[in-house]
Amino acid sequence: MKKLVFLLVIVIAAMGFAWYNQHPEVVKEKPPVTEPNGENPSEPNKPEGPVTHEPEEPVTHEPEEPVTHEPDKNVYQNEVFKDVVVKETADTIIVTGKAQVFEGVFRYALYDGDKVVKESNYQTAGAPAWGDFEITFDKALVSTNPLTLELFVYSAKDGSKINTLEIPIAK
Repeated sequence: MKKLVFLLVIVIAAMGFAWYNQHPEVVKEKPPVTEPNGENPSEPNKPEGPVTHEPEEPVTHEPEEPVTHEPDKNVYQNEVFKDVVVKETADTIIVTGKAQVFEGVFRYALYDGDKVVKESNYQTAGAPAWGDFEITFDKALVSTNPLTLELFVYSAKDGSKINTLEIPIAK
């Protein structure tokens, strides 16, 4: 008899456990806590008296200039440089783009024919991120010879130029 009662209790408990798992929405909520001063700390402080809202001033936004790609602009890229574009102003030549290079450092050289007019390095975000860059040259550096901008990195293995991107610059 004791075994039968024990078995019946286990079956009822198992049925109750199964029902409870199938009906998770039946959950008892804790009663709200009330402080000795009568306030409920779970409710935000409410202002006393009528609530008035002052009208907000209208926010005006200047229209953004549409982004368009000029059809006469060439875009250059290779494995580590992308979206490289050359723009000219009255006094400068501006080269913009993205680079994905080790420690964010690459080199560039501006050639006037075979002569290096300017050579330097550039620091941007390191790989694997694509870091933006903008390189500006004064047009006073330019002569009548063909110009070429070379973007590259030095190999950690042997120090040679790798991932070179040559960009012809029209005058």
